[in-house]
Amino acid sequence: MYTFEFRTGRVSIDHAKCDGCTSYACAKACNLYGSGILSIEKDRPVLTIPLEEAKRSCTECLACEVGCHLRGRQAITILLPIMGLKEFKGTVHVDSTE
Repeated sequence: MYTFEFRTGRVSIDHAKCDGCTSYACAKACNLYGSGILSIEKDRPVLTIPLEEAKRSCTECLACEVGCHLRGRQAITILLPIMGLKEFKGTVHVDSTE
């Protein structure tokens, strides 16, 4: 698993799932909508910058994950914790009749 952190979360890329991918949708999306910190080396997405710099340079646009899920091999997962979400979910009542 290839991972890197950004300001508020973490990107995980399962390189085993990248095998056979020819769309490179993750890196294309990062370059088009994000900060262009992903490139393809040996048919796998990797950072173009040092790990520590990714914390400052990633724009947190989520484009790499969306691109991979729509046109790639679903290899990217972004963990983006939201403080208080678990507690909020516990207070919400869902009415199935609506």
